[in-house]
Order: sequence, then structure tokens, then C-alpha cells
Amino acid sequence: MKEQRSKWNFSEYEHRVEMFKSTEGNEIRVDHLQKGNSNMGYIKFVNDSRGLTVFGDFGRWSFCRPFHPDADTFVSDGYWAEKLKIGSCQESSIYDGDRTYNELQELIDTGLEDYGYEGLELENHKEFLKSLQQYTDDEIEYTYEAYRNNSDFDLEMIPFCKTRIHQLEIVFDAFDEICKRLK
Repeated sequence: MKEQRSKWNFSEYEHRVEMFKSTEGNEIRVDHLQKGNSNMGYIKFVNDSRGLTVFGDFGRWSFCRPFHPDADTFVSDGYWAEKLKIGSCQESSIYDGDRTYNELQELIDTGLEDYGYEGLELENHKEFLKSLQQYTDDEIEYTYEAYRNNSDFDLEMIPFCKTRIHQLEIVFDAFDEICKRLK
């Protein structure tokens, strides 16, 4: 059993499905997750052939692909975050300067040695990472400083931490809940 992301409790929620046809003849599936008659914590999934829109207490999220609930699967966060982002200005996560700073510190403390760096190369890379730590409070400055570097440091190793928006975590858990209830 896959562990929930948000720890939101859906045990008292009812899952209801409505099916419609659009004026063009396309099928529209509407999944509701609702606790009794309350609108508190309510989530509504509207699927048609063009995509999925999720409405309710956790925001409005538009995905460029329809959601097909399946009893044998769970939601891939990365995949759905990608489908959220395409053609949209919605953000699925926010930059986390504290986590970025801490990951830089881990690399400085011992991480670079784990990748085989040693001697002068190790010291130069540590100095570069230490210099980046002063910019982690500002995503734009950090990005500029980190990726304009002229050293031979592997850019893929530069930490850039993001934290998924909690409301989206709950929506992803609701996706999983719908799939689980199909079993």
C-alpha cells in the first residue's frame, strides 16, 4: 500500500461518480469526494477528453490530460505535476531556500568526497558551494549564481530544492483514494 503524501483522512468521505455527454458527444466524468453534505474538504474532479480540472477546498488545478481512475494503480506525482505545468502558469511546488542551503552544506561537509573529488579540485568545488550559500534566500539570485558558474563543477549536482504545495499533495491523495475505492 502506497503511503499518503498529506495524511488527509478520507475515511468518512463518500465517492460519487456522475457521467454526462457534452454537446459534442464527448463523455464527461465527474468524481466527487465529499464528507456527508458538507462542503468542507470537498473535492470535485471533472474529466473530459481534453483534460482534468479539480475544484474544491484545495484550490483549482487544471491538468492537460484526463484522469482515468484505475483500481490497480496510484498517481505518479511527477507525471501529474508535469501535466499541471504544461501550457499553464500554475506552480506545483515552491523554492525552498533552507533545504537548498542544507543540501549545499551536506555536499561541502562530505558529499563531494563521495563523488570522488579530492585535492585542489575538491577545495575549489567546496569554495564554490560555500559561495552559493549566501544566495539561497533568493531563488532568482541563487539560480543566477549557481548556473552562470564558469568552473568545471557538474551543474547537475547543484542543489535546487522545491517543496510541493500541500493542497496539491491532498489532491494527489484524493486521486489515489478514488483508485483505491474502485477495488
